Amino acid sequence: GGLMVFALTKKAAAEMTSLFSGNQTIKEYLAVVSGIPETREGVFSDWLFHDQRKNKTFVVDKERKGVKKAELAWILQGVSNSGPDPFSLVRVALHTGRTHQIRVQFSSRKMPLVGDGKYGSRIKAPFLALWCCRLAFRHPFTGEMIDFYLDPPAGQFPFNLFELQ
Repeated sequence: GGLMVFALTKKAAAEMTSLFSGNQTIKEYLAVVSGIPETREGVFSDWLFHDQRKNKTFVVDKERKGVKKAELAWILQGVSNSGPDPFSLVRVALHTGRTHQIRVQFSSRKMPLVGDGKYGSRIKAPFLALWCCRLAFRHPFTGEMIDFYLDPPAGQFPFNLFELQ
């Protein structure tokens, strides 16, 4: 869930597509993961392969056909010990935008997103605990910096286990 951008014209849509594909945007997410990271912040850099038949992405050891570099930075926002297993709230800044990138990069480090059975979560939730909280970009026609922020809905599990900043 979270923020989305819609264009009102075909020209605006083309310009926005160019901004997003050219990494000229800021995209930040809040994610609730199982476990507690070993450090308070970090950068994940991996080679990812997306299997279109299975609609699943995998971390692989080296570059080859169909493999793309993926990088994100994250900061620990809080820890909740209210259940049988601890959860962590992380704020994620995407440096690249690969299919299922946040999900697979955290899961490959034994910290699957809450509710993400596809990538190893054992926690049942009505939705994936991933929320696009910030989108920022230069307006394609005016050049003005546009910056949107949106918290997850109040009371929504598992985000309700944390004080959002």
